[in-house]
Amino acid sequence: MNMEIKARDLIAAGWHEGRRLGAALRRARQLEAEGIDRPTLLMQLEEEFPKQLIVALPRPEPAPLAEAIAAETAEEADNVSKVRQSMTELLHMPVIDRGVIMPDACPVGGGPGTIPVGGAIAVENAIIPGAHSADICCSMFATFFPANHPTKEIMDHLQKVTHFGWGGRPRGDQWTSPVLEEPVWDNPFLNGLRSRAQDFLGTQGDGNHFAYVGGIEFDESQRAALETAGYTDLSHWIERRDGKFNVLVTHHGSRGLGADVYKRGVKAAVKWCRENAKDIPKGAAWLPADSPEGRSYWDALQFAGRWTKQNHALIHEALLKRLGQRALVQVGNEHNFVWKRGDVFMHGKGATPAWKDDKGRPLLGLIPLNMAREILLVLGNDNEDYLSFCPHGAGRNRSRTATLADFRNDDGELDPGRVKQSLDETTAGLDVRWFSGEPDLSESPIGYKDATKVKAQIAQFDLAQVVGEIQPRGGIMAGEAPEQPWQKARRLKRAAHKADRREGSAETTDV
Repeated sequence: MNMEIKARDLIAAGWHEGRRLGAALRRARQLEAEGIDRPTLLMQLEEEFPKQLIVALPRPEPAPLAEAIAAETAEEADNVSKVRQSMTELLHMPVIDRGVIMPDACPVGGGPGTIPVGGAIAVENAIIPGAHSADICCSMFATFFPANHPTKEIMDHLQKVTHFGWGGRPRGDQWTSPVLEEPVWDNPFLNGLRSRAQDFLGTQGDGNHFAYVGGIEFDESQRAALETAGYTDLSHWIERRDGKFNVLVTHHGSRGLGADVYKRGVKAAVKWCRENAKDIPKGAAWLPADSPEGRSYWDALQFAGRWTKQNHALIHEALLKRLGQRALVQVGNEHNFVWKRGDVFMHGKGATPAWKDDKGRPLLGLIPLNMAREILLVLGNDNEDYLSFCPHGAGRNRSRTATLADFRNDDGELDPGRVKQSLDETTAGLDVRWFSGEPDLSESPIGYKDATKVKAQIAQFDLAQVVGEIQPRGGIMAGEAPEQPWQKARRLKRAAHKADRREGSAETTDV
């Protein structure tokens, strides 16, 4: 008499481990209880639970990785090594065809399978939420307008219309837009988030997000390049305005709305991979693009993109209204997103698309370097060797914590004198403002890679053509909110606890 069928029997017969194995086993025992012999049972079971349902395993060797980055110092080499390691882990995923790292690449936390900043991948029939990050559609948006306003006037008005920091706009000061009325809220990844979309309109967040005021003066060769590339509107206004413009550039993503969509996307992807794959880390979990969940998630991403573009436009419109001006030309691009090119889903986490648009024009993109340097206006070179991307900024060689460590006193407090001296030296002549009150030194120029090197590597690897440089005049970032007494007390208590632990460890070692 046969023993009761067990999971190991199904695995030996060709089924794969996973959550669906339990359902198959329950059905097998039901058939067994009906008196069906083992060979017939297995044949019938395969009709109901095909063995190939669970076949997604990490590939033994990683997919190809291209590196559009050069390291000249030990610190830069260490940075590239860590980025390469993260990308190699991710490229073992079976749905990924190729990967690339850009000149601004830098490692991030998050565990195995987490894409680094400055990384991009080409994916077959799948969307990987972790590969576009929680800041969905983090993007650039620029408005060119007449150069007849002094910087202080623009900055004063800009500070009144934009909003930085944690959370949305206060009640009574919320904005609205037709984008909120789109019939999208029954999408499972957007359901219940309309109020979140409302709350965050007109906000820019914190971290590296900014509102940058600059000026640009195009020369004839740059105008001709834009004309040849098909950007006739910008070429026209360059001729009309003698090539001179004021420019507002904003940088932010889809805020709390996108963060919630991302969380739901990761949860759905992890669930799908648990049921259909094995040994897939959370950061690399995916949804099949042709599945119901995948199609809904794709639609939610597209809405997050439209919301973000509208958010940029509303902030720009509010400034222009106060100045009594109108936009002459507006351009923008995403750099944390998923794009579809043919049948391939291109994922970028801090990577600017540099291919051709549906009109055959090389994409026009914006690459900021740091608050005291120019923002590059570039035409993509569609260099397929590097997945037709270019960098999204300058990136970092050191973490924020490491950057600030050099400016702390022995008690762990930031030294105000050294902070001020650094800011004075690196942002001299600029109107730099911190919306929340205190400077965030990790977002100053010292927090970023050498901008000149990043710019040179764009040319070295033939990623894009620079057709204009927006020179800095002023900028607003979130900064740090003043520390509350309870926050200081908690921080000092934690620091003392760490010091005690270090001391105890040292005593143990001495013994």
